[in-house]
Amino acid sequence: MSFIPGIPVPIGGIEKALGKLWEESGESKTRASLINLAIYNEKPASLERNTEITRSIAGEHAMRAILIEADPKAEGSSAEAWISMHCYLRGSKGGSVCSEQICFQLAGLAARSLQNVVFSHLDSDLPLVLWWQADFRPPIDGKLWRWVDRLLFDSSHWKNPKEQFALIGQIAELAEARTVLCDLNWARSLPVRQALASIFDIPGTLSELQLLQTLHLDHANGSRTTALLLIGWLADRLGWILCNPSANPEFIDALGNIIRVELKESEGASISRMHLVSENAEFNLLRESGSDLYVTTAQGTNIAPTSRMVRAPREETREILLAELSRGGRHPLYTKALKAVEGLWT
Repeated sequence: MSFIPGIPVPIGGIEKALGKLWEESGESKTRASLINLAIYNEKPASLERNTEITRSIAGEHAMRAILIEADPKAEGSSAEAWISMHCYLRGSKGGSVCSEQICFQLAGLAARSLQNVVFSHLDSDLPLVLWWQADFRPPIDGKLWRWVDRLLFDSSHWKNPKEQFALIGQIAELAEARTVLCDLNWARSLPVRQALASIFDIPGTLSELQLLQTLHLDHANGSRTTALLLIGWLADRLGWILCNPSANPEFIDALGNIIRVELKESEGASISRMHLVSENAEFNLLRESGSDLYVTTAQGTNIAPTSRMVRAPREETREILLAELSRGGRHPLYTKALKAVEGLWT
């Protein structure tokens, strides 16, 4: 059975059709909305995939979802729309709490006038979260970006990170600090950063951070950008400066010492292994394939062999998305991590 995005409605009659839908539902359903979540994608069948995502999170984060499947390269202009609701039972008193969803299929000129579609169907003055699931293209038009409160994207999917990060920088400038940048790839690396940081809670380990000599990192196919963000975070926190922007880069620390980094593609989690060697110690972080745990170890001249297990949260998009939607602030370390490895994007 083919996917049906909802009830087909004329583009100019969406709000009227939603009102009628609520009227017909009676008192058994209550409308709820905390944000406007617009999701933009240029791949066929994206409406079905994104409907599954919004359905899975609507019970925990009420919204008006605006899903857009676009083909801006098509000739002419065409636009179709559908409406639906995602409803969940509320407590023991009966009835349901529901989030609205509007789906669009846009082609040609209609797809290239995105801001008109988004702005005309926002739910009052609620925050606008835009999840951009396509590549960004120049020139960057401020008509859309200046009104976005949180911009979600995933740099792990980019084939040309250098160009894409440059365009993200332009969006940030146009938005004049209004827009919060939320890279799901950065959020995906949080458990690894926490597990790595926990190693240096062990007595005698912290001083070895200033004496690191080599860093070996194993990452999954397609996760090199995740690995570079992790290295950027470490470099920023430890004051390293990139001095050799090669496939296996080198950094120089505050004391003038060289830190050599080796990246290797391997099977498993996005980041499956890190091995750090300092002047007097070795540190390891390992996540076996299929495991939901990081195993960390530390040993050295003045460090007794120590092993810990740290929970590795699942990397599903739903969990990462819910965490981002619940977050109110910015990601201050993200831009610093980007700057620390800006010479490594290709």
